[in-house]
Amino acid sequence: MSKETDCPTCKYPSTQTRERVNEVCQFIVPRQSNTMVVPGYGQIPVVKGDLSCLSPEVSIFLNECVQLMTPSTIRICNGSVFEAQELRDSIGNEFGSEEQKVLDRLHFKMNDIGFDDIHVITKDRMDADPGTFSSTTTSSTNIHVSKSTSTDNMENVRLSSHYMTGKHFDFAKEKRFDGCMSGRTMYVVPFSMGWIGSRHSIVGVQITDDPVLVLNLRCSFRVLPSVWDCIASSTNFIRSVHSIGMPRPIIRRIVFPSPPEPPVGSFIVLKHDEQQVWAHGYPFGRTPRFGKTFSIHAASWIGAKRGWLAEQAAILAITNTKNETINVCYSSMTPVESLQLLAGLANGWKIDVICEKSVWIHWHNGKMHAFSPENDEMEEMGTQKNLSNLLSGSIQDYQIQGFNPQKTKWERDVGVPISAYIFANQRHDQYPLILEANTWEEGVCLAAGIRVAMPKKSGSLEGTSATDPAQQQLVECPMLRPDSINFSFAKYVNHWLEMGIGVKTPSAESSESYDSPVPPQIFFTNLYQEADGKVIWPGGVDNAKVFEYIYGRCTNPSDTSNTVSSGVGKVPKNLELSALVNLPPLLQINIRFWLTELNKLRSFFNAQMECCLPPQLDKVLTDLAGNL
Repeated sequence: MSKETDCPTCKYPSTQTRERVNEVCQFIVPRQSNTMVVPGYGQIPVVKGDLSCLSPEVSIFLNECVQLMTPSTIRICNGSVFEAQELRDSIGNEFGSEEQKVLDRLHFKMNDIGFDDIHVITKDRMDADPGTFSSTTTSSTNIHVSKSTSTDNMENVRLSSHYMTGKHFDFAKEKRFDGCMSGRTMYVVPFSMGWIGSRHSIVGVQITDDPVLVLNLRCSFRVLPSVWDCIASSTNFIRSVHSIGMPRPIIRRIVFPSPPEPPVGSFIVLKHDEQQVWAHGYPFGRTPRFGKTFSIHAASWIGAKRGWLAEQAAILAITNTKNETINVCYSSMTPVESLQLLAGLANGWKIDVICEKSVWIHWHNGKMHAFSPENDEMEEMGTQKNLSNLLSGSIQDYQIQGFNPQKTKWERDVGVPISAYIFANQRHDQYPLILEANTWEEGVCLAAGIRVAMPKKSGSLEGTSATDPAQQQLVECPMLRPDSINFSFAKYVNHWLEMGIGVKTPSAESSESYDSPVPPQIFFTNLYQEADGKVIWPGGVDNAKVFEYIYGRCTNPSDTSNTVSSGVGKVPKNLELSALVNLPPLLQINIRFWLTELNKLRSFFNAQMECCLPPQLDKVLTDLAGNL
C-alpha cells in the first residue's frame, strides 16, 4: 500500500523499482509552469506547484507578501519525500554540510534554546502587557518574568507579552520585511495542526524563505496538498510569515552555531484578531520552540474563543492489572522520563506516554478529551533510525524518511477522555506530596497561582532539586506554563473556570432531563519536600506509587477509606512504598503554611487582575481560608 507522500506516478519510494522507465515522474519535473503577476512589481515564476489550487483568500495574502518581500521565485510545497530531499540538498549547497548536521533538531527531543520575544497586537488593551511591570527574562529558561510592585519585591512570571500598536507594527514591518526575500525563493506551505479535515484541527499557511522551517513544519505538523481544500472551505486559517532577513547579495556573515538567544532585532508578532503570525530572524524555525508559537501561543487565543484549552503538558495512559486504562494530563517543568515510572510499576501495571508536548483539551459527549495537534508519525520513529537516515553518507546519499502524515495513534479525532489533570510542583517547603482539590474551581484557583522553586540567579529549573533551598525563590507560574499567556490573565483564568462547566448532554433516561458533566479531578504533586536539608521522598521506583494512588481516586472517587479530608483538599492516608519513608511530614496540611499561601494567592491575583478578578476566585479563597 502506497503512502500519501509517495509519488502518484511511480509509487516511489514504497515501490523501489519504477515500472514506467521512459516516463518522467511528474513530481520531479512539473508538466506546467505558472507565473504570478504582481501589480507594481512584475512577473514571478512559480517553480513548483500550481497557483490554481490556492483559494482567493490565500492568493490575496500571497500577493501582499510578494509585493512587500519581492522574492525571485515562488514554490508551493506539498510535503512529499521528493520535496524534502530537494530542500535538504539546497540547504547543503547554500550553507554547507555543517548546516545539515543541525537538522537533527527536526527529529530529536531537545530542550528549547533561548526564548522568543513575543509582541501582541489586539484591539482589547487588556489582552496585552499590563504596563505596570518591567520586563526581564532568565537567560537559560523560557520563563518570562517581570518585576512586581509587591512589598517583598518578588519576581513573578511574566503573564503577557509586549503590547505593540498597529502603527508601530507597520513601521517595524516596513523596516524588516521590505525586500527581505530579494534573490531568494518564497516557500508557501499549507499545514494542519491535527487531522486534516478534522472538526478540531486548525489549518494555516506559512510563507518563508528558510528551507529548514519548511522541513520543520513537515515533521512537526501535517503538510499535504489536501490542506488547500480545508483552507478553501473556510477563510478561518492562520496566516504566518517568516523571513531570515538576509536578502541576496548577503553582506553579513551567518553566525554558526545559532546563538543561545535570538539576536537583537529578532521578534515574533501575534495579531490575535486577524490570526496572523509575523516572525523575523534566523533562529526561528531551527529549534523545537517554533512549534509552540502555533500550537500554544496562537492556539490559546483561538481556543479561548471556541471553548477549548491549549496547554503544554503530557498525556499519560495508566493501565492496571485488569487491563483497564485511564488517561491523565501531566503538567511539569521537568520531562516525564525523569520520573523513572517504568522501574517502579507493580506487576501488571503499565504507564504509557501518549504525547508530551502540546495538548488541546475540549469537551465531547459530556467528557473532557485531549489530543496532541502535532505529527504522531515522526515521534514514533526511533532516534537512531532518523540519525542513520539523516546524518550518514555523503550529501548525494542523504535520504529523507518517508512517512504518512495522516497516520495517527489516536483512534478518534477528538482524542482520549481525560480522568485527571496533574500539576507537578517543585518546592522544598511543606507543600504536600499529593493533594486532590475538592472541586474544579478550587483546583483552578490553586493552579492559577502555583509557585515553583527557582534559583535566585539565572539557572535551569531542572537542577533546582540539587541546589540549596536557601539560594532559591518561589516564582508564580500559572498552570505550570513556562511561556507567556499572550492575552488577558483574567480571561485566561476565567476560561479555565468555564471549562469546568462543560457541555450538558441529554440523559439516557429522558430527553428532557440533563445531567451536568463532571470535570476531571485536579491533583497536585510535590516530590521535592525537604526536612533537615534532605529530600524526604526517595523517588526512583516509588514515583509510580503516586500514579497508582491517583488511578484509584479516579476510578473510585466515592471510596475515601485511604484519604483524609482537609481544608484545602484530600491527601492519602498511606502509600505502599518500597523504602522506609517518614510519610506524615509529606502528607500533612499545615494550617499556618496554607493560610500564608492563600494570602500570597490573593495578593498575586489582585495585582495581576485587579478589578477583572473573577468572582469565583474570591469566593474560593474565602471558603478555603474559612475551612482551614
